[in-house]
Amino acid sequence: MQLSNEQIKEFGDKGFIVMKGFFDRATMDNISSHLDELRDKEPAEGEEAKYYEKSPITGENILVRVENVLGDHSPEFSELLLPPKATECLSELLGEEPVLFKEKANYKMPGCRADKLHQDQAAGWNAYGDFYITMGIVVDPNRKENAALSFMNSGNYEKKLMSDEWQPLSEDDPPYAPEDEYVLLEADPGDVIFFDSFVPHGSPPNTGDKSRRNIFLTFNRKSGGDKRAQYYKDKWSNYAPNQSDNARSKESFRV
Repeated sequence: MQLSNEQIKEFGDKGFIVMKGFFDRATMDNISSHLDELRDKEPAEGEEAKYYEKSPITGENILVRVENVLGDHSPEFSELLLPPKATECLSELLGEEPVLFKEKANYKMPGCRADKLHQDQAAGWNAYGDFYITMGIVVDPNRKENAALSFMNSGNYEKKLMSDEWQPLSEDDPPYAPEDEYVLLEADPGDVIFFDSFVPHGSPPNTGDKSRRNIFLTFNRKSGGDKRAQYYKDKWSNYAPNQSDNARSKESFRV
């Protein structure tokens, strides 16, 4: 699947592009079912990593994400999420072959906190590389009431960190200021968002009654090496997964 010159230029100018209907309905039904299974599954050691947080709205411990969802323990899911056309798009945007750096399924359930306006690169990624592209797969309808993502739409950002590492760009929820520089992406199942690791984005809390599940697969250039195993080793030593009874409640920047 070849991107048009206009799409490549738009990505360069704005830091993201939206591709409507990238996956068909049958594929999305399969992906949705797999996420339901992950939600209910008890992870084995070294496989999926579940993270829980205390809802600032309900006070309950709720699942917010599952990481390490691809790899040797899940070859069918890897094949489903990364068809050849996805690799082709990533190669065109990166300028060379992509290598998976990290991945997560976000379960933005009713009651989930806001994701503050941030750059993904600020989450300690400089220790592993200087540039990444994320492929965001929309699993549930993304609407304003269930925490649809907001992206800077003006291209008015620097391709470097605009805050201290581990710090958000703003404590405010959308609409971000200045409002005319941001767009709320109300997207549908099967849509895909490709975005770089410096474009500012975030989302409000989910105050609605519907979940907003999205999958985020992050890649670096092949020339940057394969850092995925080291990333997860480091993360799990600092932020242990699969502790539903010890859900995080401290407000801090984390993506």
